[in-house]
Order: sequence, then C-alpha cells, then structure tokens
Amino acid sequence: MEQKTYTLNDGREINIRSLTKKDTELLTKFYSSLSENTLRWIQTPTKEQISERIRYPDYFINLIVSHRGYIVGYGEIQKDSEKLNGMLNIHVHQDYQGAGLGTAMMIMLLKEATEQKLHSVKLQVASENLGAIHLFLKFGFQEQYTTRENYIGGNYDTLYMIKILQI
Repeated sequence: MEQKTYTLNDGREINIRSLTKKDTELLTKFYSSLSENTLRWIQTPTKEQISERIRYPDYFINLIVSHRGYIVGYGEIQKDSEKLNGMLNIHVHQDYQGAGLGTAMMIMLLKEATEQKLHSVKLQVASENLGAIHLFLKFGFQEQYTTRENYIGGNYDTLYMIKILQI
C-alpha cells in the first residue's frame, strides 16, 4: 500500500500508510492516548500483537494514520487461515472522530482487500457505537446478527456485520 495524503473535513492533512516495524512504539503511544470512552469499544493490542501484525504481512492488511508525527488512527483486516475472508478493525483517536478519518481508512482498506481478492470482510461493533455503525453502513456492510457481549463498562448488544467483496 502506497502512502497517501488526505485532507480531513476540518482541513487537517493526514498521511496514511502501511504499518512498519518502526511504528511499534508510536502505535503503543497511540493506544495509551485514547480516552476512556474510546477505549471501551476496542481491544487494545499488546506490543506482541502489534509485532505479529508486522511479522506476518500475508495475514494482515494494515495501515496507520499520522498527523504531525503522531499516530491518530489504526486500521486492519486480519485474514483467515485460507486468506479468503477478513475481519476488520478500525481505531480512531477521539480528537479525529467525525472528521472523515474513518472514511479515508475504509477506502484504503477495502480497496486493498478487493485487490487481494478477499471474498468478504466481517466486523463486530457495539450497538451503542453509532458513529462506527453509520460508517460501516455507508460502505455497504450489512447486519448479520446481534449478540450480548461484555465491553469495558458493561454489557452491550454487539452487531456482527459483513460486506461481500467478490462473488
């Protein structure tokens, strides 16, 4: 994935590129900078998990978003063992939510998944996370089913969604 520069809705310029080994510390700092409200919806990866994403690029499509030298977003599609389908995760710093960052990340991740001929991309999202759900619906994800799951701060309905890329 080549590096791209985007201008967000509020005029800030961001850079989007693939995750590299040198990003491990910056990505760890990114997760430690997230607000409690943002963190309650995500599973924060450990340094080992971040390193795994770098060591096994055939199983991950990933990108980071930076602004002024800091990571402000991370996105990935983790491929299944046959490399046919993927599971999407997108994490956006609270100061960048609602500015178009998620949209830019989705464009690049889904483009790469399509180019790599993945059949489908799935995700799970808490039903209370309306901004994320709006983003996923905008990109054609469809609800599959709902379960009750534990997030930080309580139990919430969790939507499982899917987007078929190739038939």
